[in-house]
Amino acid sequence: MNTLIIAGCIGGITGIVSHLMRNGKVLIFPKKRARPKGIYLGFLADFLIGAAASVFAVTYIIPEPEVLRTLIGISILAGMTAENVLLKRELNIEKAKVEGLDRINKRFK
Repeated sequence: MNTLIIAGCIGGITGIVSHLMRNGKVLIFPKKRARPKGIYLGFLADFLIGAAASVFAVTYIIPEPEVLRTLIGISILAGMTAENVLLKRELNIEKAKVEGLDRINKRFK
């Protein structure tokens, strides 16, 4: 159980560091959104995603870590990987938006 708590904390911190790097060293706090209606989790989303990825990785890659250094390393790598997956998704969404705008511009010409 201690292993999972340590992995979750390290992965979460990795998620927050990634959030800071992506948003110009600024923490974006949770807030309500009007459209679409809901709650934007801000830095908490990055913390939770990093923590979940690192707990998953530690559970399935090294079920019984003997060295704390190995646990920390895998937790950091898993948190960074989860953030990279999210960034790739955001890039794909932006790419689709740009392609859509280009198609619209071509129709007007």
